[in-house]
Amino acid sequence: MNNNTRTTTTQILKQTTHTITSHLIIFTLLSLLTLSLRSNVESTTHTLTTFIDHDPSIKSLLTRLHLPTSTSPPPPRALTRRRRPFLQLTRVGTLDDDFFSSDDDVDDHRLFGNGDRFSVNYTDLIVDRFDFRLGFSGFVVDNGIKMLLKRFEIEKHEMSALLFLLGVLSASYGFAIFGFVVTYAWVMGIVFVVVVNDLLKGYKSFFRTLWDGSSLGLKRLSGFIVMRWAVRDALTQLLGVWFFGEIEDQYMFFKIFVRLKLMPFSIVSPWVKGFEREIYGFLLSWFLLDTLISFVFAVDAWIAMVDTRKSVREVVKEGCHLMSLMLHPAINLKCLEGIVCGTFARWVLSHFLGKFFASAFQSFMEVYFMVAWLLYYFSVKSMDANATGVPFGHRELERLLEDVR
Repeated sequence: MNNNTRTTTTQILKQTTHTITSHLIIFTLLSLLTLSLRSNVESTTHTLTTFIDHDPSIKSLLTRLHLPTSTSPPPPRALTRRRRPFLQLTRVGTLDDDFFSSDDDVDDHRLFGNGDRFSVNYTDLIVDRFDFRLGFSGFVVDNGIKMLLKRFEIEKHEMSALLFLLGVLSASYGFAIFGFVVTYAWVMGIVFVVVVNDLLKGYKSFFRTLWDGSSLGLKRLSGFIVMRWAVRDALTQLLGVWFFGEIEDQYMFFKIFVRLKLMPFSIVSPWVKGFEREIYGFLLSWFLLDTLISFVFAVDAWIAMVDTRKSVREVVKEGCHLMSLMLHPAINLKCLEGIVCGTFARWVLSHFLGKFFASAFQSFMEVYFMVAWLLYYFSVKSMDANATGVPFGHRELERLLEDVR
């Protein structure tokens, strides 16, 4: 395999453009697949938030979720330790009440050390089984999180609206995960088959290419795509806790929460009026961290595609090693991808050309950079193989498609 023509960013982009134009119909179809995923996620987010906005039962129910207020000022220690509620979460230890206390025992306890008696209309729910690897402190891992739940006289229409919303949220989230994994497995598998056949100067029919690529992607990349979603979801939730965790208005927080849960599947801004400062900070932090993480995993999908026997640790280690061999082209590619496919470019395109065109353009460019990173991987893999004396050429490329021959 001749890599002398693909060792710089310009050369990689030229080869990428040539490959895209040579198989324009297939890559346009792949762009439509990613566009359909984006559109469905965004329309689902809009539908859910619109339902929350226009259903008075949900707003009334969430508005009533507040901790009891104190008539007397709390002691200084409580002022320094107390945080505003995060979906009514309070750490174990902030309440003197025991979970298994009787109603008589409750009357003898105090909330936050003040003189008010703890109302029997409140119930503690302890959530445990937290892990250090998810970012929770040792105290939370050992003791769990205590949730203060208020007993409501929930009316029938409120209960119906709440159950409907929870059901729709659960179903939407499940379908989003399934659609994300299947769509990207298909797209990346087809990209792999098309690029390898193009390098081998081979030919496959249109439908055979789609079938081979989709089956190969589902077989080799499903696990990696799930891991990539899990990392983005964890990043989104941790940043969400950091920037939005002190919002007292549970109704507003719930609207942000819905957007955050669907954000890893598409570029869905958690925009809610009144919290512009927090949202700007969140978006900036999320963009920088997501770019950094995606840079580390830039070629890992193709490593997993080539060798399914490697563990996640081995894949990440090899990816970092290969990118260190051609670091400048990798940085340039990631910067270009971040600019073209990022939130700012989408805002500009939406402002001047419309939201649909912006989504379609970024979907096409996302597929474009998949091809670019695959060509980059083959170039740097060949360079590394030549340096170590291990062959990586025409015969090795043919072996990559043995499962679909």
